[in-house]
Amino acid sequence: MYCITEQQIDYILDDIRRNGIDMEDLQLNLLDHICCIIEQELEENDDFERFYHKTVQQFYKHELREIEEETINLLTFKNYYAMKKAMYISGAISVGAFVIGSLFKIMFWPGVAAMLIFGILVFSLVFLPLLFVLKTRELTAVRDKLILGLGTIAGILYCLSALWLLMRWSGKHEIWLATLAFTFFVFLPAYFFTGIRKPETRVNTIVSTIIIIGVIGIQFTLTALRRPESERMPVNTDEKVRTNPGNIGNATSNK
Repeated sequence: MYCITEQQIDYILDDIRRNGIDMEDLQLNLLDHICCIIEQELEENDDFERFYHKTVQQFYKHELREIEEETINLLTFKNYYAMKKAMYISGAISVGAFVIGSLFKIMFWPGVAAMLIFGILVFSLVFLPLLFVLKTRELTAVRDKLILGLGTIAGILYCLSALWLLMRWSGKHEIWLATLAFTFFVFLPAYFFTGIRKPETRVNTIVSTIIIIGVIGIQFTLTALRRPESERMPVNTDEKVRTNPGNIGNATSNK
């Protein structure tokens, strides 16, 4: 059994602090775990530093600070992992419903409406809200959280408007126009003016804004501002004749 020295303990503790672990309790817990592993597995003639760095790599995937981030998430957001798992499951279910529903629609099989309604509702009312809640935990700036919230609302509106259009429910044109208006006049300006202020995100913001405007423009060209003739109320010819009695005389004279 290896006997670790005070200098080696100080070396481990300093290295833990240098790698982004600021919580004192977490520092001591990591120090205790690492020291126990070293004392049990390190041989007397082995290189301490090399064995230490090999040991500490077992505690993280990319950086040691990941442990503190996960600890903070567990302390401040107890349902973090349950919600993350629910987000993955709901996303997979909604995508599966989309694919199966699209296949059923192409093949004219029954059950298309149920598949598409289920997939869109799960994606818009479960997956997107969970994604918003989880992503807000990673953001610190209020502006970034606001942009994320507006983007989530725009995504939900797009999903619901697509559902209304597919099902040909009443009010589908109004919902679709409201979605386009919200995206163009609310989300897009907020996203553009927030991202362009940061030098590191300026280029991506400009490119993304151009793409979004192009997509919205294409979608707007496919939008009918007036209802097609097939959706308008049919005119009752008998009612038309009653409201215009002169037409009867004209019809009789023509005979």
